[in-house]
Amino acid sequence: MKKYMLLIIMAALGTAALFAQTPEDQAWAEQIRREAAEANGEYNNPVMEEDAAPEAPFVEETPPQKKKGVPYPYRRYFEFGVNNVGAGFANNFLGIGDILRKQIVVNRELFEKIKTDGFMVDADVDADAFINLNTRNWGVDITASVAGDVGFQAPKSLFTLLVEGNKDLHSSSGTFSVYGAVYAEAAVDIHTRLLKSKRLKISVIPSLFIPMLYIPKNGFSYNLIMERERALFSIDGALDVYTPFSMDTLMNDSGNIDYMSILDAKGFDLSLNAEYDAFKDRYDWLTVGFNVKSIPIAAANLQYRAHVSLVEKPWNIIDTDDLIGGLAGGADGLFNLPDSDDITFDYSLKGEIAVKRPVRFDLYSNIRPFGTKIVVVRSSIGLTVANALDGKRHFNYSLTAELNTPVFLLRLFTAYDELVYKHGLMIGLNLRLVEVDVGLDVRSRDLARSLDLSGVRVWAGARIGI
Repeated sequence: MKKYMLLIIMAALGTAALFAQTPEDQAWAEQIRREAAEANGEYNNPVMEEDAAPEAPFVEETPPQKKKGVPYPYRRYFEFGVNNVGAGFANNFLGIGDILRKQIVVNRELFEKIKTDGFMVDADVDADAFINLNTRNWGVDITASVAGDVGFQAPKSLFTLLVEGNKDLHSSSGTFSVYGAVYAEAAVDIHTRLLKSKRLKISVIPSLFIPMLYIPKNGFSYNLIMERERALFSIDGALDVYTPFSMDTLMNDSGNIDYMSILDAKGFDLSLNAEYDAFKDRYDWLTVGFNVKSIPIAAANLQYRAHVSLVEKPWNIIDTDDLIGGLAGGADGLFNLPDSDDITFDYSLKGEIAVKRPVRFDLYSNIRPFGTKIVVVRSSIGLTVANALDGKRHFNYSLTAELNTPVFLLRLFTAYDELVYKHGLMIGLNLRLVEVDVGLDVRSRDLARSLDLSGVRVWAGARIGI
């Protein structure tokens, strides 16, 4: 009996000793177990229960709320109409104050307004007809348009002669140039929004175009050669105008023109546009974009050329004492003017020329300071590879401020676009189903003259939709 009592007491003491282990003993015991498990390849560094991070409670994520915003124009899913129908002109010499004078006198003050490039006049015309279908994430716009610019340039040397006179009997020369192009175009703008957030908008715009009038830079040159007691004045040069039909037939028998044959002169190019809403909210405050316009695919080919040439032939100036006054006033008998035998007109020449529209790159941004399209500030900067007027590379820029209320629309802008400085406004009335816009700008090749009403353009547009 005593033996059994001794075994029970020893077991109870052992159990008490096990539960009475110190932290050091527990750590030692855990190390023994870990080393044994590592030796058997079973240890995987378990996390002590007391060290494990508590599991975070599940909270359902609420998607960001989008502001409804105010799109411009107020969304019409389907619409058609005309846009940008207008015409304008500009010069870099005469302002409104000069034009309203009873008599224009080419004096020193007026002469100083003429830049190195001489006296330049530009005229342009635009007209667009369109049908648009737009949903929230994609759309198709079909446009038919006519747009063009034509320019004339007179040399500064001629005005130098008129203003400064020719007391030292120096010779003078210069060139009168004409250049420009008018295009008819049919284009399809296919655009869609990409990414899960639909913040990226991509547009692909294939275009078919026909140059209805194309004038490479050419013209007539004058030479004034001063000799003792007499002067020799001569003009020579040529002007070529290319068209998709015969100018001779147009002027003499327009009823026989096969207008469908004009399509044989067609060319193709492609424009691309990408814009990105910088924030998740579709109508938040910033959109940035990049546009490439008129990437050549196939050049247009014009088959007909109208040619005007003037054979160089010196004419004696009868009265050298009144040389300047005669040039300015066109006095009778001052020149032995050329007769018809010296001028050649030919409107039915065959002369093929390949025409590509200038490629243009633009980087732009649309800032909406209030998070909606009620107020929008648009800016852009770009590069035209070869302008249609002079064939030179140059930069463009624009800055526009828009106010888009539910009914009234206002746009103010300033720009340097295709060699012309422009400052103007557009006013619109939006009645939801019908919108009417009218606009006006003042313009010139010269910045100072653009603010002096030396050129103006007016345009209008209307759209109907649901």
